[in-house]
Amino acid sequence: MATLTTGFFNLKLSNVPLINVRLDFNAILALFRNETFRRQFRGYKGKIIPVKTHYFTWHGMPNSLLTHLLRDVIVGLESAVSGAVFTEAIDRGTMRPEILEATKNPFSLKQKGTADCVYVALPALIDPGFSLNTTNPDLWERVRTFYKEVRNPIFHSYEIEGNDPDPVWQCLELVWEIYQWLNAWHSISKLTSGPISWSQTTLQNIENIPSLDDLRVKQIIPEHILPEHGREYLDYLPDKMNLLQIEEVDGVYVGTEEMLDISMTDSDGNPVKTVMSPHAAMRLLFFLALAREHRGWELPDRV
Repeated sequence: MATLTTGFFNLKLSNVPLINVRLDFNAILALFRNETFRRQFRGYKGKIIPVKTHYFTWHGMPNSLLTHLLRDVIVGLESAVSGAVFTEAIDRGTMRPEILEATKNPFSLKQKGTADCVYVALPALIDPGFSLNTTNPDLWERVRTFYKEVRNPIFHSYEIEGNDPDPVWQCLELVWEIYQWLNAWHSISKLTSGPISWSQTTLQNIENIPSLDDLRVKQIIPEHILPEHGREYLDYLPDKMNLLQIEEVDGVYVGTEEMLDISMTDSDGNPVKTVMSPHAAMRLLFFLALAREHRGWELPDRV
């Protein structure tokens, strides 16, 4: 992996593996294709709720997250095109200083705009027939409009207004189409060439949009099933711990579609509140049932 030390505060940069760019985009699009994920942006009963993605939980404004995700996807796409041109030039033995410079800075090609630099002039350095305006004129016109009305504004002082995720979802579907154009002249197999042996699942997730079950995002939409085994977790408890110090469960409030607010009273009469996901609550209840059966825990009837 190439490393670049800049002249600013000794800041170091490294190139992004193109396989990561593809996997990240496919994961994001898989999430946006799921209504349960998109519903988080709309909040609950007029209130904003945290939005869980495959990497982090966002506690800010939903429209800011939509802007961030779309902007990041576009950066990844433009990087993928530059990386494809670089790889093709190396593989074909046609690398020249001007091609190397263009892959680092497509604006050196001095076209009318960013879209022309990235999708027309840059691939034309390998083969003029690869340019998007030649291979798919209809898609090219949509891309030009997208860059003029969406990409360029959100890169220069604009953000998405409102919390509706559906328009962003449709933008991501457009990006997916652009990736199919890229795949037509730069094979996906070149992303995985080298000494690393990739799993079949990873290879499938690079080429296709995976189902949520195949992603590392099960914490977002958890499988609502209890584990078949769990008795081994009891081994972490002290031997003398045989009483749950909660006298009564006062109630359970479903504050959002993602979280449960459980109100309880301890043995001294003090209020105890805990907030957890429904999936975590199911696992907790399963654990308490094991503790009662195998450790003799005394549990309030409402538990």
